[in-house]
Amino acid sequence: MTREFRDIRGSGAENAPALPVDEFMAGLEALQAEVATEKNMVWERVADGTLSMDLLKRLAKEYYFLGKWYTTEFGSLVSNAPDVDALDLGSSEHFLHWLQNLADETGFAGDRNHVDMKIDWARMLGITDEELLSYRAMPESIGSVFTTLFYMRRSYEEGLAAFGWAGERFAASTDYAKKMFEGMRDHYGIEVENFRVHAYAEEDHGDKADYLLRQVAQTSGQQRRIRRAVEHVLICRNARTVALNRWLDEPGALRS
Repeated sequence: MTREFRDIRGSGAENAPALPVDEFMAGLEALQAEVATEKNMVWERVADGTLSMDLLKRLAKEYYFLGKWYTTEFGSLVSNAPDVDALDLGSSEHFLHWLQNLADETGFAGDRNHVDMKIDWARMLGITDEELLSYRAMPESIGSVFTTLFYMRRSYEEGLAAFGWAGERFAASTDYAKKMFEGMRDHYGIEVENFRVHAYAEEDHGDKADYLLRQVAQTSGQQRRIRRAVEHVLICRNARTVALNRWLDEPGALRS
């Protein structure tokens, strides 16, 4: 029997022509407008002080769940950076950005680590550590978090797209951190460091994510993977927003 191996050269999907980067990025913006349609009304009710304390506590537990998993998986973006082998740190962009971001998230860049800041917020509201550890997050939160983490582990461009572009950049566009910080300060009598920090940090991180993503959206394969990651993450994030908004239909959801 004679074995014959098919010549695979030039036959793969990676060889398809790529879109011009500006056109591809415009397509991502259109995709975001198509699937990320729900406005988070829970943030608005914190901003005007009408969200009940019970729901504010539940929201703090949700944020702890998000922060715990995102922060502990952050290193994959650093290790997958395409310019990790630059001559020196100053010669890298991707590696240096995520290294700084990791240092910030884990408390080595001046602010406290982002998990501890969420624990502090919970303790301000009288939530015990056992309540945080035993809290069962919404299915939509679980789906949103672990979809993002899946892409962070798959490839650099997918992780950047999922966490940086569809995550930090999209979050910054909603101005949620400022709303949350000022709302809790003005109406609940607490100043939550987590949101003070994110109010200035996420906009910067989001801008850089867009800049960096353009550099790794050059081939048809990269563009295909990036678009899929963005679509899946934004669909999950939108579903989570829908689920959060349903809280407001519960009896006693709002206070006068």
